[in-house]
Amino acid sequence: MRAELGAFGQGAQGSVRVLASPSVLAEHLPDDIGRFLSHHPALRVSLDERVSPDIVRSLREGAADLGVLWDQANLSGLHSVPYRRDHLCVAMAPSHPLARRPSLRFVDTLDQVSIGVATGGLMDQLLRRQAALVGGLPVHRIQVSSMDAACRIVAAGLGLAVLPREVAVPHAGAGRLALVPLAEPWAARRFVVASRPEPLLSASARLLAGYLQTLAA
Repeated sequence: MRAELGAFGQGAQGSVRVLASPSVLAEHLPDDIGRFLSHHPALRVSLDERVSPDIVRSLREGAADLGVLWDQANLSGLHSVPYRRDHLCVAMAPSHPLARRPSLRFVDTLDQVSIGVATGGLMDQLLRRQAALVGGLPVHRIQVSSMDAACRIVAAGLGLAVLPREVAVPHAGAGRLALVPLAEPWAARRFVVASRPEPLLSASARLLAGYLQTLAA
């Protein structure tokens, strides 16, 4: 009994509810949590996809233990630690007229038919705001909720999309996608693990947050 209670106190048992943005969920987080659970098999983690505003609201309401999202979200009142990074690019079919450019500014894409991803999410809000700053508006032919769906639609030649390179690279094999770097200061993104203040977290949640923080490098 003492051994089991000691393991529980160290966070080796229990459950953690994690909410993640579409970008994070399409990149490294599932594998990272899988490796974590291989060392803590008695701990249960539920992992759900949400856009960043919903993640922040759920954390503040206590409906989730941890949120993994872009650090540009409004995290006031929440505790956060660094996680991984990614880099935005413009994904398109190899036959697209912009596909041979060495890099692209976001304004270069505004007169092209595009694919909208995760409407209402932080990246969608950012792209609309950046378009408005130059007097433009993205022309979305199709709206999708997942990064994988966006990659398939782009590969079919139905438009271009601003996507994390880390998500698009696995779909770019055999010449299916052209990936052009996005030359904008906001194209290099940093992610964080957010939560309510640490004293309100369970030992299990603190253990998982600490593990994810070690991957920030």
